[in-house]
Amino acid sequence: MFTQPEKSLKIYKKRKKALEQKSFLPKELTQLVDFIIKNQLEAAEKASPANKPETSLAPGHEVLKGRPLLPREEFPLDYETSRELALKILKFMADSNEHLVQSMEVIQKEMGGDPEFLDRAMQKYLEGDDDFFRTFGEKTPSAPRSLNFLVQSGVTPSLARTADALSLALPGNQTWKFGHCPVCGSLPYIAELREKQGFRYLHCSFCHTAYRFKRMACPYCATEKSDSFEYFHTREIPGFRVDLCSSCNMYIKTMDFREMDKKALPPLEDLESLPLDIKAKEEGYIRPTLSAWGF
Repeated sequence: MFTQPEKSLKIYKKRKKALEQKSFLPKELTQLVDFIIKNQLEAAEKASPANKPETSLAPGHEVLKGRPLLPREEFPLDYETSRELALKILKFMADSNEHLVQSMEVIQKEMGGDPEFLDRAMQKYLEGDDDFFRTFGEKTPSAPRSLNFLVQSGVTPSLARTADALSLALPGNQTWKFGHCPVCGSLPYIAELREKQGFRYLHCSFCHTAYRFKRMACPYCATEKSDSFEYFHTREIPGFRVDLCSSCNMYIKTMDFREMDKKALPPLEDLESLPLDIKAKEEGYIRPTLSAWGF
C-alpha cells in the first residue's frame, strides 16, 4: 500500500463509500481512517529515512536460516516526516473525535512538558516496548491504546518505504520457511492468496513487507500437521477466510480476491473484516498481533 502511494490512493477513493456504509464501523472511525490513509500516503511519497551509520544487514545465508535482514529496533526512521504526520493526526483527533479528546489532551500535555516525548515514543515503538505504551495507557483509561495508535500511524509510511528498499537485499524468489518477516523479524497480521495457484503471502505487522510463505503451515507456531488446521468464512464478508490453528490456538485472516474485482489494501481489509476477529475470539482463538491500526 505504501510503496505505491499514488496507485493506493486511487484504489482507496474507489472504496471509500463502501467503507462508510459498513454498519459495524462508527462514522467517527471511518472519518478518522479517511484522514489517516490520505495523509499516510502523502507522507509515504516524501519519506526518506537516512541509513544509520551502524546499520548492517544480515547475510543472505543467515536470512534463509531465519535471521531477519534488519531487526526492527535498528530500522532507520524519517523522524521529521513521521513527527509531522503524527502531529497532524493528533490535531485531527483532538478536534473531531469527542471520545478521544481527553486522551489527546493528555498526550499534548506530555509533549508540552517534554519536547522529546514523541520521538522517544517512536523509538519505543521501534523497539517493540509495549510496556511503555501500556503504562502510558493508564493515563488515558478511556482510550488506553491511543498513544500506540498515534505513533504507529505516524511511523508506518517511513517504515514501509525503508522495508521496500531493504527487501532488495533478500534472496530472490523464496517461499519462506519461517512465519516471521524476513526483513524485520516481526509477525504477520494478515495473509493473502495470489495468482491462480493460490500462493500464500503474509503481510508484516511492523514494516508491511509482503512475503511468500508455505500454504499448509501455521505462520505463528510453524506446525505443518494438517489436522491442526481449520478455517471459517461468512457470506456477509466475501473474499475473506479465517485460518485457525489448534496447535497454538491462534488465527490469521486471509484475503482471497482472486475471483473478485477488488485490489487489496491490507490495512483497509483488516478493518473491513473486523467482525471475523470478533467471531474468532468468541471461538477461543487468539490474534498474536495488534491490528494494522494499533488496536
